[in-house]
Amino acid sequence: MSADVQAAFDAGQTLAVADRVLIAPEAGALQGRVDDLLDAVQNSGASGDLICKTLIQLGMNFVGRDAEIVGYGADEIDAALDRVLGAIDEVEVAVATCVVDGFLADMKSVNLSDSLSGLLAERIEANLDAGNPGRSFLDLLKAEMRGGVYWQMIGENVCKFGNDFARGLEYLRHYGFCQVSTNPVLAAKAFDEDPTLDDELKAEIAKRDAWKADPEKYADEIVMAATLIALWPNLSIFRPLAMHTALKDYMVSFQLNPNIADQADASIEDARNAHRIADAYLKGYDKLLGAGDIALNPNIVFKVGGGHEAARKITTVLNSEGIGTNNTVVYTVAQEVQLVIDAFEGKARAARAGKPVVRTYETNMGGRFVSHLREVEAEKLFGALPEDRAGEWLAELASDLGVEMPDGTLAERAVHVCSYAHLKSLDHPIMLSVAEAVGQSSEAMVQLEADLKKAGTLVARRVHWIFYAAENRPKWVAYLSNAYGVSKDRAQWILASMDVLPASKRVPDDTLHALGENMCHTEFPNHQRAVQLVSEEPDFDLDELRGSIGHEYEPGVAQRLYELPDFQKGYDLTPALKEFLEREVKIDLSGWQTRGLEPDDWPNFGSVQKTSAEFKAAYDAFLIRCVGLAKEVAG
Repeated sequence: MSADVQAAFDAGQTLAVADRVLIAPEAGALQGRVDDLLDAVQNSGASGDLICKTLIQLGMNFVGRDAEIVGYGADEIDAALDRVLGAIDEVEVAVATCVVDGFLADMKSVNLSDSLSGLLAERIEANLDAGNPGRSFLDLLKAEMRGGVYWQMIGENVCKFGNDFARGLEYLRHYGFCQVSTNPVLAAKAFDEDPTLDDELKAEIAKRDAWKADPEKYADEIVMAATLIALWPNLSIFRPLAMHTALKDYMVSFQLNPNIADQADASIEDARNAHRIADAYLKGYDKLLGAGDIALNPNIVFKVGGGHEAARKITTVLNSEGIGTNNTVVYTVAQEVQLVIDAFEGKARAARAGKPVVRTYETNMGGRFVSHLREVEAEKLFGALPEDRAGEWLAELASDLGVEMPDGTLAERAVHVCSYAHLKSLDHPIMLSVAEAVGQSSEAMVQLEADLKKAGTLVARRVHWIFYAAENRPKWVAYLSNAYGVSKDRAQWILASMDVLPASKRVPDDTLHALGENMCHTEFPNHQRAVQLVSEEPDFDLDELRGSIGHEYEPGVAQRLYELPDFQKGYDLTPALKEFLEREVKIDLSGWQTRGLEPDDWPNFGSVQKTSAEFKAAYDAFLIRCVGLAKEVAG
């Protein structure tokens, strides 16, 4: 073991050393394995700070639920933690202080401390024992995590959670978070927060003569490499638990190039290439973990932009090859249902061919759907006023929001000022005055804002009901088994292997009103923090929220929202989908309307256009940055 541990230290992979106890676990063997690992670490010849960092990371596996997840018992976990704490007690205070300060700084750096890990760091730092910072850090981390709502929700199987960010995953893994999403915006943000990523990319560029000779020609390849570099820590962090579950959880989502989202074959080839690169990286990391040459695919799935019909082919083909997908840029019931059915077809083909059927996701971008609906309503209000009066109100709103008024037509200026980046709510005092000026009551506007906040959850609840309501699950198992000739056991896993993934949250209720089985919430760091803080309020009751994905709002919410044309497109099925679900799967959809978004119309939907434009702009800006680094390396 000593030589393997030394190799991991030489590679700078202290987490791989700490995670060795999670590989091939055997109940009752943990204490012996920890003793052997402690001996190898302390006799490795590594520096004191590396040894201390490794000891704390090993301790995190025991104060968190990692060791529990792989099957170790509570008593042996406690005994193992005592051994680790005893080893930490022997570390020089100055060394331990430096290492703990590093952990705290890293935790606070995630989203500039506006995160759950930042909240943990703030609370730990305030109570840290300067005389024994290593032991104190682990004791306080244990208390803070185990007293939090995410610990309770995950431990009691209320719901699953993921990180909608490229950094901070190591701390969330210890809660039991089991998914991570990225996109071009988040990859660029990771490079902003962690300057060492620039150095890693430069080192990769230095190996490629073609990239240095013509960076613009190979720009997309360089961006893929940069994005994967930002993902390597996440793949590594999740790797031992992904191994334990055989890719049934702990997957990392990699977004494909948004500039070719409408090109199925090119996107599929990009995914295959990234899958091969990730496989090569993980083969090396698996050896550092002590897993040897384990035959397990990368724990990576590909975010497929669902704003184009090409997403259907990409989703089906990748899943048929045992490569998972996470459909994104989707907002409507019709989009999500169609793409889940396409994923099921691909998974069934994989099962018949003896290929793996892995955990996949159907993102529900509920927050962005809500923002789009709000923006449309705000812009309509200004459009209903005489132009001179509208301009005065708009200027007043821009001033109050601190927004610089752009040039352009009234409509263009309204789009800018009323975007979610600036206007967070329709019940803003100036908006209420505008509403009254066009004959709408302020009470109606307040009601509309309250209803809008529920629009994304209404979509998620419909999608979840279609696939995962108790009365519908057996119908899907029968359909999958009969339609694709797979066993009922395989059909059950195909159905269970898909999680609805609420994303782009705006308020804590976006999480708390959509909890349940086959739900995996991907959470931005500041949203995780907000949910934790809400859970600490006196009137919070988690018991009332269990299974909330199956709860219903009072009927008036959907009825009022249904007056909005884009909500109709988001909430309804298409005629073909309704017919398929009723005829083939035998789901009762009496009373459901069919004004949903057809695949041909996906690219034209307002939410799709806005998000696609944002992702493309972020990708292009990141590309310019990466090409600039390549030119720097090339001199």
